[in-house]
Amino acid sequence: MRDIINFITTHATLLLFLLLEGIAAALVVNYNDYHRSAFLGSSNAVCGAVMEVQNSIARYFGLSIVNDRLVAENIELRNKIEQLRQQLPAAAPDTVGEWEADEAQYVYRAARVVGSSTHRSRNHITIDRGLRGGIAPDMVATTADGVVGLVVAASEHYATVLPLINTSFRLSVKLSRTNFRGQLVWDGLSPRRTTMIDVPEHATVMVGDTVLTSGSSSYFPEGLMVGRVREVEMDKNGGFYRLGVDLAVDFASLGDVEIIENRRRAEQLALEAQNKTEEDEQ
Repeated sequence: MRDIINFITTHATLLLFLLLEGIAAALVVNYNDYHRSAFLGSSNAVCGAVMEVQNSIARYFGLSIVNDRLVAENIELRNKIEQLRQQLPAAAPDTVGEWEADEAQYVYRAARVVGSSTHRSRNHITIDRGLRGGIAPDMVATTADGVVGLVVAASEHYATVLPLINTSFRLSVKLSRTNFRGQLVWDGLSPRRTTMIDVPEHATVMVGDTVLTSGSSSYFPEGLMVGRVREVEMDKNGGFYRLGVDLAVDFASLGDVEIIENRRRAEQLALEAQNKTEEDEQ
């Protein structure tokens, strides 16, 4: 209390001046139409600016909720599409009555990127969903734009994805227009570009051709978007093309991802192992 009294005593002149200025300003605004209009206009401008900032902040945080809702709806729609695909008759029309629908081969789950790198030769991505969320190694990570990579490890609540921009990653791909196949490899340079190799020299290739997953492995479904051909050149050893590919996914801005589980992968691997055993015995 003493400090307050000392402050008022010390600054009495200044405080009196400010008080009189306030009274004078109030009188001018209240009894002068022009000044009152100017004051109200200025007040509205300031209030409007403040409210605009508040609304912008509210919209920003609201986008997170909207985005989560859209991701959940997208996952639900993908799973329904996969279920409907399994219900379509796989046999000829005259044998429809003998065909029974199986469960969906592919199941989609949503996850969010919580850690990633793009500047290393062996990049990795961490997502916020693990074993408890149904995520396990050998599942595929994608976005609406295209392929991200393959889940290689999972803990209770997190999982690690090996992305296309890792020099140890290999992916079987094909050209959608001509169906010619090759391997996708990354040279460790740009996170937006990669290379498709082993494309036979008799293949017809054009800049702009779409590159998709080939479906020749038990990991990746066929037809997932990978990128587009940006340049065509012959391999220095001859016999094959070496294609520069612009990746569909921007790994520097990854947020939400979709994880795809192939429920028939174990069955496929078991059959392939059996066939290999029989071939070795012959």
